[in-house]
Amino acid sequence: MTTLYIDKKGLDLDMQGMALILRENGKKTGSIPLGPVQRIFLRGEVTLPARLLAKLGDLGIGLVLLAGWKSKPTLFLPRAHHDAQRRLQQYHHYHHQDYRLTEARIVLLAKLEAQITLLNTSLEHVPKARYPITHALQHLAALRPNLEQLSNLPSMRGWEGGAAEIYYRGLATLLPDWAGFNGRNRRPPRDPANAMMSLTYTLLHAEAVLAAYGAGLDPDIGMLHDTSFARESLACDLIEALRPAADGWIARLMRDGTFTADDFISNEQGCLLGKAGRMRFYAAWEEAMPAWRRQLQEQCGQMLSRMEQRPCAA
Repeated sequence: MTTLYIDKKGLDLDMQGMALILRENGKKTGSIPLGPVQRIFLRGEVTLPARLLAKLGDLGIGLVLLAGWKSKPTLFLPRAHHDAQRRLQQYHHYHHQDYRLTEARIVLLAKLEAQITLLNTSLEHVPKARYPITHALQHLAALRPNLEQLSNLPSMRGWEGGAAEIYYRGLATLLPDWAGFNGRNRRPPRDPANAMMSLTYTLLHAEAVLAAYGAGLDPDIGMLHDTSFARESLACDLIEALRPAADGWIARLMRDGTFTADDFISNEQGCLLGKAGRMRFYAAWEEAMPAWRRQLQEQCGQMLSRMEQRPCAA
């Protein structure tokens, strides 16, 4: 399966047979077979007719539009999984507090283990950061048994915030100084590291929505994250355990010179990865994403299995 990234102003898209046609100023500039395409990401001023949207839906190709400076995604999803019983199960389980607490612990424990794994692995690659990383690892490990003692979602989210503060101190040592990372900031991101994290998490979140939708789950109904208007809470749950791996990927790309400070644009609206940098980003993302996509699909399957093993009455 292939993901197609289109990031160019002034393109007109259409379809001819089973090929996507690209035109600029009325002239055909490219043709891409749709057979292997599973999803399309569009950014910039691109036009496409309704018949193309309908055909993409028929083919099961998800379309993600990244609009504006913040690249806020809008998703056009293919036809849903036809087993509505899965979504009914999900709704029933959401209303059972004990089940939600169990699921939230699974999400948070997986995230903690991923944070520890990243920092442990980094000890070999960033030896100069051995002391702060070891310090962070000791404090993260000490948090693990506390999670089982928590009996409500607000206290679990507080626990998650405490773990994040410790983890980010370790993560900061993995990033070059020019990345400007002193902790997470967003909407807008104010430094290159956070600009990369925001873009990465946006794409990862879109993939989680597609994975949930494809598995017959409702992306809006999470277990750790409460339902909220215009938020796909299950997708938020699904990407939590993948965030540390994505952070490590970003740190490697910044350390090895794939990206430099010159790739970023900063102004009063925040910090943004520029056009040339985005082209390299998409290429690197496509190499990394298949493994993460499988993990998202596996998480959906595991969630379905747990719901079947622990039925909850309506």
